[in-house]
Amino acid sequence: MSDSPKLLLKSTEAAMRLGISPSTLHRWVKAGKIDCIYIERNAIYFTPEALESFVRKNRRQYQPQNPA
Repeated sequence: MSDSPKLLLKSTEAAMRLGISPSTLHRWVKAGKIDCIYIERNAIYFTPEALESFVRKNRRQYQPQNPA
């Protein structure tokens, strides 16, 4: 077991890391696109691992265009 503590991020912090608005993040949570932890009724937290997993699953592969 790792000695480092698990870090929970508030929705504003998680949105900032993803480069999106908190409202977009909340829409994605409601749509089931990203995992979160509910601490209280209106308190949503995210683990760095959940953010990394979301990015890996939703990353678009770069396809270079052939110059004409």
